[in-house]
Amino acid sequence: MEVIESDRNDPKMLMRALEEWFARYSSCAIAFSGGVDSTLLAYTARKMLHDKAVAILSRSPALSRAEYRNAVSVANFIGIRLLVVRQDDLATPGYVTNNVNRCYFCRSNLAKAIDPIVKELRIDVRVDGTHTDDMRSPRPGIKALREAGFKAPFLELGFSKGDIRSIARLLKLPNADRPSEACLSSRIAFGYRIDSDTLSRVERAEEIVRAIVRGVKIVRVRTIGSRAVIEVDLESLALAKRRAQEIAHKLNEIGYEEVTVSEDGYVQGSMIDLFVRSERA
Repeated sequence: MEVIESDRNDPKMLMRALEEWFARYSSCAIAFSGGVDSTLLAYTARKMLHDKAVAILSRSPALSRAEYRNAVSVANFIGIRLLVVRQDDLATPGYVTNNVNRCYFCRSNLAKAIDPIVKELRIDVRVDGTHTDDMRSPRPGIKALREAGFKAPFLELGFSKGDIRSIARLLKLPNADRPSEACLSSRIAFGYRIDSDTLSRVERAEEIVRAIVRGVKIVRVRTIGSRAVIEVDLESLALAKRRAQEIAHKLNEIGYEEVTVSEDGYVQGSMIDLFVRSERA
């Protein structure tokens, strides 16, 4: 079903188009994270293909414990079969050197981890949650998924993030308005090697900020060596600034030497800008 412009504001029509996309296949594997994009794919695949749809979650070193628990909870809500695989990104040189193409190696590893399940279950199609907003900037990870044969239903149907959220609200999915998350490695400045200790420190730091800044929706601890730049959603920024000294003290205890709270709050993709400024300093 082609989505015509007059249907763009009707989540029911968008959902119908998505259902018809899945109806073309006999079985499906979804690269699942528990975010709203992969959740909508999993929900629709489950509805159309029943037990021939499977969600696959990769428990990579950069997946936080909280995000793992969230993904399991959402899969249970949907009622889709969830399989967990592991990808050892820390054994991949192109990943640990942490250049701007890091995500290419992550998604390549994800595809390799999923491949044996696809073959064993004779899966007809593999899908991921890429949407039109993702195409506004270079995404090496998307390139890797396409090379591996993954399809992107949202992209083929021309769905934006706003479209996805509107459908999710219609379906009353539990994460319809949940802020987007990213892996722990995305907090580490490009050019700084990724290792298990740094990933653990980032995860612990974000847990600390969430404990101190009650009710915070978004937390990013941007990590540049031993320096931490704390970003939170704008609604929580005033409280984070008032508690900045306490946050800094706690983060000093786990190895950060310099801690600041960003005056701009959370800015998606700000790591590149922070890294460039730190190199010029």
